[in-house]
Amino acid sequence: MPAKTPPTGDPTWLEDVLRPALGDRLKTLPGWKDAGVGGTMGRIWGVIWHHTGNARESAQSIRNGRPDLAGPLAQLHIAPDGTVTIVAVGPCNHAGRGSWTGLPTDNANGLTIGIECAWPSDASLTEATQTRERWPDAQIVAMRDTGAAISAYLGVDASHNISHEEWAKFGPAGFRQGKWDPGNLDMDWFRGEITKAMNGEFNTTPTTPEEPMPTLDDLTPAEQHELLDGVRWIKQQLGPNIWGPASSMGKNDSGQELTVRDGLAAHLRKAGA
Repeated sequence: MPAKTPPTGDPTWLEDVLRPALGDRLKTLPGWKDAGVGGTMGRIWGVIWHHTGNARESAQSIRNGRPDLAGPLAQLHIAPDGTVTIVAVGPCNHAGRGSWTGLPTDNANGLTIGIECAWPSDASLTEATQTRERWPDAQIVAMRDTGAAISAYLGVDASHNISHEEWAKFGPAGFRQGKWDPGNLDMDWFRGEITKAMNGEFNTTPTTPEEPMPTLDDLTPAEQHELLDGVRWIKQQLGPNIWGPASSMGKNDSGQELTVRDGLAAHLRKAGA
């Protein structure tokens, strides 16, 4: 649902907006509501999409920054497995020099939400060789759902999602810096996917992962003994075994003890008669 008024100021609403779209895929870093490089966000125009240059870059590394650039480096981090982590809500050092219609030249940090996507797994890829690696499906879906949820809340269409490369090279001010992220992602296609998501063309209802089946190691000694006793009882009902004679489930016409197996067989014979 769009905001009642155009959102201005730090996007502390990110968790409330993203949780319905992402469910358990959404995480937060401690202190995210207070993190930023200083100052306060203005009226938020949209999203600038980035890639980290290394799929192993974590949300923590985005918060901490680099020796040459103080963190946080973006408000959001999206991992290859589709996990979306809120890192910060204050202005972040992500845009750098660039231009785009609707944004002031060289000044987008306080007006855009930066999203760093951990890609590619082959950190040696360059702008010339980037086509060698496909984006993980889970990551792309999370990116799509995130972009759609934020755009819908801002009350804007998918055109308010731009790449760092578009900002750095192809705006009204021309070439400003040599960025090429987010990698080989076709932004026109990606904006189309965001539009489809905003129109409800995908089922983005989050599902809760199934709880893993417990193993014996998950049980206490008492629970293991109880389980073993239950298995022994079942084996006894199925026939004679090493623990003793079969348990009685009644007797047949000849006075012989019946097990569960015998009783079931007799029932089937009777039903088929």
